[in-house]
Amino acid sequence: MKVNVASGIIPGLALLCFTAAAGACARNLAGPIERSEWGGDHIGLTVSTNGGALEYDCASGSIDQSIVARNGNFIVQGTHSPGHGGPIREGEIAERHPAQYEGWTDGDTMRLSVTLTDTGQKLGSFTLIRGRSPHVFRCM
Repeated sequence: MKVNVASGIIPGLALLCFTAAAGACARNLAGPIERSEWGGDHIGLTVSTNGGALEYDCASGSIDQSIVARNGNFIVQGTHSPGHGGPIREGEIAERHPAQYEGWTDGDTMRLSVTLTDTGQKLGSFTLIRGRSPHVFRCM
């Protein structure tokens, strides 16, 4: 049998095989996310049974409830505190904003978006990998 590569048969078959393989490997997590460490560019997340703690470039945050995924998706509430350069002064009260953390995970990879709920400001979207060290830059 002679296959005409120019017709797109081979690339189409390759795409079909890749898609089928990815579908077999991809899974959506259902239930609570267990205690774990997650890291990505500009973010780190420590998940506990009651929520989580986040560190970003020059900021921190908290997730104030258990993270429970449904079909891999979750939405949880917490806080976000922007940081600043230099030391924290004695008696300084950190700025805190209520935040919504919305994401998806398959148990190994997580996509996370952060929005301040008092201002509507979207802080960004991040990709985290379970067990990876975060790459976070400190305030100067």
